[in-house]
Amino acid sequence: MFHRVLPYKDVIDNMLKSNSDSIQLMLSMGEWQQLQHVKDFLKAFFDATVKLSCSYTPSAHELLQHLFAISKVYRDIRELENRDETLAPIVKAMTTKFLKYWDDVPLVTIIANFLDPHWKVKYTVKMMQKYKENLGLPAHNEEGRINYALETMFNLYNSRINVARPASTRSSAGSGSHHGLLDDLRDEDDLDENASMNELKSYNLGMVEKHPVDILDYWKRHSSASPTLAMMARDIFAVPVSTVPSESCFSSANMILTDKRSKLGPNVFERLVCMKDWIDAENRTQHFVPRETSSCVETQGSGTATEAESDDEEYDPKDTELWYLCNNY
Repeated sequence: MFHRVLPYKDVIDNMLKSNSDSIQLMLSMGEWQQLQHVKDFLKAFFDATVKLSCSYTPSAHELLQHLFAISKVYRDIRELENRDETLAPIVKAMTTKFLKYWDDVPLVTIIANFLDPHWKVKYTVKMMQKYKENLGLPAHNEEGRINYALETMFNLYNSRINVARPASTRSSAGSGSHHGLLDDLRDEDDLDENASMNELKSYNLGMVEKHPVDILDYWKRHSSASPTLAMMARDIFAVPVSTVPSESCFSSANMILTDKRSKLGPNVFERLVCMKDWIDAENRTQHFVPRETSSCVETQGSGTATEAESDDEEYDPKDTELWYLCNNY
């Protein structure tokens, strides 16, 4: 709402000045500035909520970036407190709540950011150090902690990939008379060393991506050169950051279990809920909100369509996650 009001500050002031009964409602310049600060403060949370609640694209690799953006907002607000203490109680309460959950960022979130070719390990470490600094938290050997976690997880996945490698090595070794047990063991050591050293190092030392890329397509194209990292990316990016998509699936259950259909067995009900979500996923309509299921259904123009609207209107699946950019929002 604030981002709609602030551009019309002069219009609102002139309208209130024209009516003597409304002059007392006019905001001072300081109050307008406070609204601007509130808008900037809430924008970081709004952007994070919208981006991380997407249904059709991975979001695990973006969580740390949004946490960092929020930490910068907290830092900027603290610097403003010396001049304007209006937001101090709000910010203090929100900071306490934020640190309750994000004082110690989960390592899986850091690893997901590392698997983003725009960041890799170098800039992931720098962002974590800045994140701690913005929130006034101690940053004890962040680089060592992150590198240890990456190597531990990499070795775990590498051991899974190498399960099938010794068998193929032995089968090829048995066909040549000049190969013996010592050669087989050396070959296995070479494979382990190349996988555990060259793959991880070559990824970190390679050029970072400077242009937007489809992260799933990126790891699909690099799965041959970096099979272990590609397997890590496949598992980590499959984890949704937000529970909004799954919760919207179960909120549609109110349309299935109604007053006129209240004796469905649990097995039938479960099948109907799952089937509806699978069909919506195939049609790319999981983000549509049924009219009767929620009291906070967005109005037309907000970008969040209702089922009735979705039957009549054409939409582009590529734009379904960009509803917040619509001019009418």
